[in-house]
Amino acid sequence: MLSPTFLPPHIGFNLYQTPSLFFIQPPKPIKHSNSRTINHRTPTNFRSSCCENPSTAYTVQDLSSPENPDAEFSDTQSLSQSLRPYLLALWLRSCRSLKEVRRLHALILRCIGNPVTYVFNNLMCAYLVFGKLVHARKVFDEMTVRNVVSWTAIINGYLNFGLDDEALGLFSEAIDEGIQPNGNMFVCVLNLCCKRLDYELGRQIHAGIVKGGWSNMIVDSAVVKLYAQCGELSSAFRAFDQMPKLDVVCWTTMITACSQQGHGQEAFSLFSQMLSDGFSPNEFTVCGVLKACGEEKELRFGRQLHGAIVKKIYKSDIFVSTSLVDMYAKCGEIEDSRNVFDGMRNRNTVTWTSIIAGYARKGLSEEAICLFRLMKRRNIHVNNLTIVSILRACGLIRYSPMGREVHAQIIKHSVETNLYLGSTLVWFYCKCGDYSTATKVLQQMPLRDVVSWTAIISGCAHLGHESEAIELLKEMMEDGVEPNAFTYSSALKACANLETILHGQLIHSSANKSPAMSNVFVGSALIYMYAKCGYVTEAFQVFDSMPERNLVSWKAMIVGYARNGHCQEALKLMYRMQAEGFQLDDYILATVLTACGDLEWDMDPSFVCSLRSR
Repeated sequence: MLSPTFLPPHIGFNLYQTPSLFFIQPPKPIKHSNSRTINHRTPTNFRSSCCENPSTAYTVQDLSSPENPDAEFSDTQSLSQSLRPYLLALWLRSCRSLKEVRRLHALILRCIGNPVTYVFNNLMCAYLVFGKLVHARKVFDEMTVRNVVSWTAIINGYLNFGLDDEALGLFSEAIDEGIQPNGNMFVCVLNLCCKRLDYELGRQIHAGIVKGGWSNMIVDSAVVKLYAQCGELSSAFRAFDQMPKLDVVCWTTMITACSQQGHGQEAFSLFSQMLSDGFSPNEFTVCGVLKACGEEKELRFGRQLHGAIVKKIYKSDIFVSTSLVDMYAKCGEIEDSRNVFDGMRNRNTVTWTSIIAGYARKGLSEEAICLFRLMKRRNIHVNNLTIVSILRACGLIRYSPMGREVHAQIIKHSVETNLYLGSTLVWFYCKCGDYSTATKVLQQMPLRDVVSWTAIISGCAHLGHESEAIELLKEMMEDGVEPNAFTYSSALKACANLETILHGQLIHSSANKSPAMSNVFVGSALIYMYAKCGYVTEAFQVFDSMPERNLVSWKAMIVGYARNGHCQEALKLMYRMQAEGFQLDDYILATVLTACGDLEWDMDPSFVCSLRSR
């Protein structure tokens, strides 16, 4: 859909959930006879038994007394002597509210003259956990000594807020200050490279990992994910095969990458090997395999997976169910897709988009439009893929009002018009016969690719604006966009309708220099163009040189012969067509008989035998 996007497996290393990364483990607290070891699972009510006076204990709530604010931190000297860095770190890790973090921050500033670095690291991470990036950065800037953990924490904070450029700048600054990255920082930066699809930087990070000996399962998984996300499947497989130990996350990364990049059979092979090695797939693995089933039209395998999900062998959630909806829709089983859709308790935007796209692909535009209206009534967010799907549904039945309404909503809500969405709008307006609006949409697109150009050229040729189609092809090539097979076919049909042999020959010359010339549709369009312009010899040369022919090719050549008065050649080609296993249709017979009158149909049997031996 555009295929709907599936939730990719979360390979990223969550820095905030790994105590060993930021929350450096302090020495174990001393146990006193009258006290208990601090319970890490009690975030707000744990008590310290590590004070020099066992009877003196503080909780996070004790740090600020609403009943007597003037008494806050009254015994500062005693408190300063009682607090230990590891105790502060434990308290910071146990905070369940921003208010508690701020109290501890105030306590650190008031009572501790020069806190050790790992206390500041924990303070910074505590702010980041509650989404306070500005506070975390302030703590970071005020640190007199920063280590690799400090830098990794703040880089990951910026990364989680989507501030990729700032995160990359911080990494560069850390390197300039002589910080030696460790495995956790490498994972963080690899995740940044994945988001930016920065293959070159990722390769450099990978080299640093190998050189520094930082390889482990988590780091290697991040490397595999980087290459897979950047579309470098061969590098991803190389890194994957070199891993001494694998887990479900690594397998899922590779399976999902293969399915997303059109290598469905590889995804199936990996899934089979994963099961043979004794790994149990998770819901993300299942989503990846179901996507491959949809792309490869492997309905049987998809049904087997569905059966396993129903039997609770694999965990089912909204993403798995959405993948099932999409798989059945892509395999053409729209009823099964709808059954899964109707049985879901919760649905997201991707779910609705999958079923709408399925109906549109099946040509059931009315059902797609009804579902879209229902989606809007339920105030479900619409994304670009939903818009593309409903525009296609409207275009197929030339339902202009709904398509125009969608276009108006795009403009009203300032939806970013990407290439695919813009091209679909051009196609929709051409299908509805509105050439002027289609041209305006094309001109307003900041970038135009071969799809958008082909949409308008094909639309012009279909609507009878052949001269405009040829001019647009010229403009397209001047913009440096190389036509594809569909572009050439549309432009050649325009030349045929205008019977302009000169333009057709120029297009033929251009197509000869591109891979599109081997396409059967381009060859058929050339035959039709030459025959329509009366150049039957050139048409037959194209026909005879085609590496493969389809029914359209045979029809174009036979009809071309008949309409240009070459009835004997038309009949010979009809016999040859039958000899090569193609069935004559009523259109060919009617055209030849009309053009050639009462020309004798029966021919010498020896001639037929010679045709079949060719």
